[in-house]
Amino acid sequence: MERHIHLHRNGPKDAPALIFLHGWTMGGAIFAPAMAAMPGFRCLAPDLPGHGGTRGYPVSVAGAAQMLSDLLAQEAPGGGAVLVGWSLGALVGWAHLARAGGAGVAGMVSLDMSPRPLPAPGWVLGLNGQSADDARAKTAWFRHDWPRAAQTIARTMFASDGGAPDLPVAQVQALIRKQPPEVMASMWESLVECDLRAAIAALPVPLLAIHGAQSRVYPPQTAHWLAETAPQGQALVLPGAGHSPILEQPRTCLAAIAAFAANPATAPKIEPEHPA
Repeated sequence: MERHIHLHRNGPKDAPALIFLHGWTMGGAIFAPAMAAMPGFRCLAPDLPGHGGTRGYPVSVAGAAQMLSDLLAQEAPGGGAVLVGWSLGALVGWAHLARAGGAGVAGMVSLDMSPRPLPAPGWVLGLNGQSADDARAKTAWFRHDWPRAAQTIARTMFASDGGAPDLPVAQVQALIRKQPPEVMASMWESLVECDLRAAIAALPVPLLAIHGAQSRVYPPQTAHWLAETAPQGQALVLPGAGHSPILEQPRTCLAAIAAFAANPATAPKIEPEHPA
């Protein structure tokens, strides 16, 4: 099958590039409000394999990392792009950097993600309250009861059951239900088996790890582990946000991304604002 990357775009062609990588069950269009709020950047948001209009890549973290490599070659040949990876998208960014190095990438922002989703001896920063067996068993559930799974996935994406200020949980649930369950289950299988802790320790670019203080998916302490383990890392934990800080606290999250992207090597630390 011929390869095709379906892209959502915003911003002037000659501006610095921000590449937004969405989470599992989402699509590049989820970043439309964020991209519209970043006028100083050329924003690109691909659909990851299996999640939209992208074709010809394996539905796996490795396949998505290959897609990202091709995207960087096509859209940012001069280098200097900053990756913004939310959840699955962060794994894709880290996997690309581990495989291809930092050429063409100036820095990376991760949004509420762990480099190893499954627990392990001495590792408690995986999926909240889930054993490895629990996480793996969900694959069969996704294949056989996707409507109910979509309801649970949508609810746990946010700090509260209502969703984000401009994105109610019912709307998110509807988006998730449109995704093909067999394909989502395949990506889940790939996602949960990742272990990119060594890649974080050798990360070739600066990293800003943003996590939700009320995340129901990963412990917020993961942000500090990432910042301390990466050669050049910093953490930002946002009160009032869950697994979707870019949707739940967009103003603070986007301000942090913009400050970091302006100069990743010397970005100032940004303090979280407390929600009203």
